[in-house]
Amino acid sequence: MEINQPEEKRRLTRRQTASLILAGVGLILLITGLLMMRGPAAPPEVGVELSSQSEANTGTWSLSQIHQDYPVGKLVVTTDRQSYESGDLRLVIPALDQDLLVQNGVDTDSLRSGPGLYEYSQLPAPDTNANVSIAGHRDIEGAEFYYIDRLADGDLMYLVYQEKAYIYRYESTQIIESDDWNPIACKEYPCLTLTSCDPIGTFVNRIVVTGRLIDVREMDGQMEFEANDNSFLSQAGEGIVS
Repeated sequence: MEINQPEEKRRLTRRQTASLILAGVGLILLITGLLMMRGPAAPPEVGVELSSQSEANTGTWSLSQIHQDYPVGKLVVTTDRQSYESGDLRLVIPALDQDLLVQNGVDTDSLRSGPGLYEYSQLPAPDTNANVSIAGHRDIEGAEFYYIDRLADGDLMYLVYQEKAYIYRYESTQIIESDDWNPIACKEYPCLTLTSCDPIGTFVNRIVVTGRLIDVREMDGQMEFEANDNSFLSQAGEGIVS
């Protein structure tokens, strides 16, 4: 028995070493998983100028001349936004078969009920450069933005607010880091910004879809939400950007 003790000790040492290695690998995987699921960093202070370059406004407006009520490249909190209540704004995306009431905020509780309005969002209004910015889930709760990456040229998005329909045409999709707040800053033109997580199931990055305002119409019983601009342009009146 005494002759076998060193061999038994060596076996025990090998087992301990293997266990330590496995434990270390597990700890690394756990830390990596936590980092993958981390929430986005806190936004900068209100009014801080961001680094993005605003795109030039193109097209001819016949609604009326657009003027810039909000400082371009900055995050802004408005009085109207502070008094916003869940459901005041309706988001319609026919191409994704979505008709949603927008919640007040992007915290966990708010997003359980549907997409939510950023604190730094402006509300739509004629003749302003409002950036209406909305966040939604892709993989949990209602997963309303699951197919947001499928939006493409010609697709239309609608915001219904105070008896008016604001009509936006898809402009771009981009993937950004989770702590990049430039997309929800004010731009030189009125737009709709939709954000969600990317890749699906993590907060490593965000997917950002932007639409440019092309028309504002009074809501009535005849209002139809067209999925794309093919049929919309054929029946559109004044207010369309060429």
